[in-house]
Amino acid sequence: MSMHAAAAAAGARVKRRLEPTMICFSEEPALAEAGYRFAMRVTCNVKQSLEFRRSGQRPDVLREKYIGAGNGSTTTFPVGDLSALQSDSACRGAVRCMLAELPQLRSLHLADGEWDSVVPADIVRQIVRVARGDDANDGFTFCFAMKVHLRIIYNNKALLMACNEREPGSDGIETDDDCPICLDSLEGEPAVELPHCKHAFHRGSISTWFCNKTTCPLCVGDVRPCVLPEFPDL
Repeated sequence: MSMHAAAAAAGARVKRRLEPTMICFSEEPALAEAGYRFAMRVTCNVKQSLEFRRSGQRPDVLREKYIGAGNGSTTTFPVGDLSALQSDSACRGAVRCMLAELPQLRSLHLADGEWDSVVPADIVRQIVRVARGDDANDGFTFCFAMKVHLRIIYNNKALLMACNEREPGSDGIETDDDCPICLDSLEGEPAVELPHCKHAFHRGSISTWFCNKTTCPLCVGDVRPCVLPEFPDL
């Protein structure tokens, strides 16, 4: 099994959790000098983290970083039709379209379903409340700050899925003819090579090993960052 195919298979053991949160919300006078009466001013901080979860335990954060040039910068979007903000569904769609223009969010390569959930519900409620207010016709600018955390969480089963199938008679790097865990011959039984060091083990033996440890039994290298090709870039 190639590394790419193994990574695709490991996807069944990998979860993506998108957690949007509103930090603050305010209403300010219209930006008359900008030539429009209604606008939204958005500040958005984006973070992505790689986390490993063993059954029954809290996830270990392996890597995390803030993403995208200009992360946290403020962007202003004009609003041409205030009626687009006076219902929950229309407002959510309008805010989603605005957020989709932010480079730090586009860098997450979100799926359609994830874009649907990127807008915090409390932002929508605040905007609709102001847009329906008696003073709405006077013009105003919505100002809000939010953060989006994309968590990539996987477990020990994904470690095994990321291993390469060992071809019979292949010569792995620093690999003996016997499985270093059970000490039985590697020939004749399903065996795999770890993705980062190429050390070979029986599939059943390394699967049991991964239930308690996340390192190679020989070189003690950490296997967790090697599950998906894009993980080292985090």
